[in-house]
Amino acid sequence: MGWSLGTNDAANAFGTAVATRVVKYRTAIIIIAILVIIGAFVAGDGNINKVSQLATGNKVSASVQEVEAAIESGMLGDLRLKSALKAFIIFTCAGLTVFIMSYLKFPVSANQSVTGAIIGWGLCYADYSDPEVLAVNLSQLSKFVSTWVLNPLGALLISFIMVFLVKRFIEIKLITLASYDKIIKIGYLAAGAFASYSIGVNSSANVTALYYDATGSGANLLTDAHLTATIGGIAIALGVLTFSRRVMMTVGGAIAELSQVDGFVVIIAMATTILLMEKLMSIPVSTSQAVVGAVIGAGLVTGSQNVNFGVFKRIAIAWVSSPTVAGVLTYLVGIAAKSYFA
Repeated sequence: MGWSLGTNDAANAFGTAVATRVVKYRTAIIIIAILVIIGAFVAGDGNINKVSQLATGNKVSASVQEVEAAIESGMLGDLRLKSALKAFIIFTCAGLTVFIMSYLKFPVSANQSVTGAIIGWGLCYADYSDPEVLAVNLSQLSKFVSTWVLNPLGALLISFIMVFLVKRFIEIKLITLASYDKIIKIGYLAAGAFASYSIGVNSSANVTALYYDATGSGANLLTDAHLTATIGGIAIALGVLTFSRRVMMTVGGAIAELSQVDGFVVIIAMATTILLMEKLMSIPVSTSQAVVGAVIGAGLVTGSQNVNFGVFKRIAIAWVSSPTVAGVLTYLVGIAAKSYFA
């Protein structure tokens, strides 16, 4: 799962920098890998519990009551094994979905795929006829789904405003400076490093949260939230270093033609949107959706003809299909394994 996420999300930090030839691809992936791990280690634990809450409601992670019952009956070891196997199935289905989409050059959301897989498992095992279960799950799910719309639209608006202001008041003066090349490269490196750190903070939970035991009773494999997030960050870094070029070039150059200055502003707009969405929604959001929205917003400043809506249409289809595919795959595996987990 982490490897697949890394292959897909590297573009969100340095896609525009590499596409506009300000930063070399090799330099970009090394910076991303290092900063993703640092971000995961320093603050990635913050989103672990948020993903776990949705997993608990969908019978992926054990509830406190289930843990207490397992302890009383002496079946805690069996519960731990089942929790680990559920997480393995869900992350495998979600990771496979992200990998397929990445191979097809779609910058999809790992967050969507994991959420879709969790819901797919819940449809197979959770009792949605219970009003309490339905109310809790709908509340969590509505938050995740709403970000799929608000996140790219917010990034589009923020990017449009920022690029418009930069083009009107700053870009011409900046380009005429003798030190322009050095300034723009430093800016790209700094913005990309910050965006990479944000990916580690935001996305590591999507890789390992389902292996985390929030009860502290040993009902799952990992009990240290920082370690859980760091493992996720390392897995993401491996994907960045090995198979990220395809999606990076799609995000960086195929959606809209951007100037070097535009590309830098897009990264800032994406990172700003992620920060705002996390503050407003208090859940992990999609960096892929944010950067695509920001690229489109930047392209619209010079006119709609500057945006390749054909590419965007394919990406939008992937946004809808990725949680659906992940959910269906997980549901089918859940049905096949029902005799063991039921």
